[in-house]
Amino acid sequence: PPQPWSPPLGGFWGTRPPPSPPPPPRVHKPCFVCSDRSSGYHYGVSSCEGCKGFFRRSIQKNMVYTCHRERNCQIDKVTRNRCQFCRLQKCFQVGMSKEAVRNDRNKRKKEVKQDLGGDELSPELAELVRRVSRAHQETFPSLGQLGKYTTNSSADHRVQLDLGLWDKFSELATKCIIKIVEFAKRLPGFTGLSMADQITLLKAACLDILMLRICTRYTPEQDTMTFSDGLTLTRTQMHNAGFGPLTDLVFAFAGQLLPLQLDDTETGLLSAICLICGGGDMEAIRGYRMELEQPRRVERLQEPLLEALRVYARRRRPWQPQRFPQMLLKITDLRGISTKGAERAITLRTEIPGPMPPLIREMLENPEIFNEVGGDGPPLPPDPPAAQDSPPGPPTSP
Repeated sequence: PPQPWSPPLGGFWGTRPPPSPPPPPRVHKPCFVCSDRSSGYHYGVSSCEGCKGFFRRSIQKNMVYTCHRERNCQIDKVTRNRCQFCRLQKCFQVGMSKEAVRNDRNKRKKEVKQDLGGDELSPELAELVRRVSRAHQETFPSLGQLGKYTTNSSADHRVQLDLGLWDKFSELATKCIIKIVEFAKRLPGFTGLSMADQITLLKAACLDILMLRICTRYTPEQDTMTFSDGLTLTRTQMHNAGFGPLTDLVFAFAGQLLPLQLDDTETGLLSAICLICGGGDMEAIRGYRMELEQPRRVERLQEPLLEALRVYARRRRPWQPQRFPQMLLKITDLRGISTKGAERAITLRTEIPGPMPPLIREMLENPEIFNEVGGDGPPLPPDPPAAQDSPPGPPTSP
């Protein structure tokens, strides 16, 4: 019987098909902003990861930049970090969309909403967050709100101390301390503590909060820090203004804060936790014990602050649950910087021609260390007697 037909073993034509040609080499599109290699389409245009992140941060934080030239700086792979103003303008010119940033943020929130579980802000915690955030914002304007200005004073090289910069820095630091006292008085429950405990807490945390605040105004592209009046100093100028050997440590800490992307609310809550520290786990994190008249009352004030920061940070970044413990660990780093800052204040007394400004001296120096070292001026006065109901004002010097 006839057999069914089947194709030859080698294929229909008896031979193997020719090999397919190699794929064409991949062509990487350039970033429309800086001409670096693009990683895809972001916010409407082809862009690299660097320009994508820069544009997103600028829009989300409502950043306001200043060009120190003629607003026409060249933006390329090498120069893109030199002028944030012109870089942002270039982003808009090539078609990056503000609305795309907002839509992307809303999309992420929608995708992770179901993962929040029980991390809800109770009405009480929501009110606490609102009050702390407002207290912070009203006593510490954000970088985008400031009209930045610079000075050429001792900008070229490090010197032991530039007296002109020191005078300006000490004036601004005094104002900052007053604002920190005002911030403390606005925190729920703080003025209900005894006067002695209020002053103890302020003296213990003032330098921590001062350092945290100035480090949140760090601009990595220019390696500068900006004070509340807009004065912007380079690393060299910060050294010469009085920071001295503390300078690089402070700038390193500022750089470590950047990945956390703290907003005003988180900075305010972290500042409040630094201030209202009564014992327990936070005492271990700070690395020392304070003698308080009402430690349990202070702890009861701090517990909702910790919970508020935990829930707020979790809801703001549901995909990064490690952010909250990372923030708390920064308190340990701040304490180390503050300790060295107190030591630096002692050596500064031998470098400046006159006495230390009174409020800085009283708030930032450890009285025991100050009196052991000796020097100009009488010893610090004792804390005033406790008073349950009267709010504190800025501590006064003799």
